[in-house]
Amino acid sequence: MNETFFTWRDLLLAVAGFAATYCYAVLYQVPKKALVLVGLVGTGAWLVQEFVSRLGVASVASAFIGGMFVAMVSEFLARRVRMPVTVFVVGGIVPLVPGSKAYATMREFVMGNEMFGIVRGAETILIAAAISAGLLLGGTLVRMTGRARSDRATGTRNHS
Repeated sequence: MNETFFTWRDLLLAVAGFAATYCYAVLYQVPKKALVLVGLVGTGAWLVQEFVSRLGVASVASAFIGGMFVAMVSEFLARRVRMPVTVFVVGGIVPLVPGSKAYATMREFVMGNEMFGIVRGAETILIAAAISAGLLLGGTLVRMTGRARSDRATGTRNHS
């Protein structure tokens, strides 16, 4: 087996993912100092999802892991550059959004293939839900560990 894990095509797709994320961030007026970081979050999300997918993980689980990556990196960057987390999250999920799958779903319905449309639609919805769940879990984990570390540093405990 003389095949490399990532090819020149993959590098081109990663650059395209960066460009799409960056342009999306420009369109939504993300502050200039965060544009490159948002682009890198999106690129990283795509790379993580692609890598996990190539390991044989299902597309829904890959999307979940990609969503977790976006949330965790976004939480870190938001604290680092003192900006809202949503600045990084909204742009960072752009490469993960299953737009081509949604298009394929609609195409199946238009072509009269309702059963294939339902199957593709279900997968599209599951991928979108997995991204959301990954964002929720990843962000929660980072905030919980940060809070626990802060509590240990100050010697306080929350008894609520």
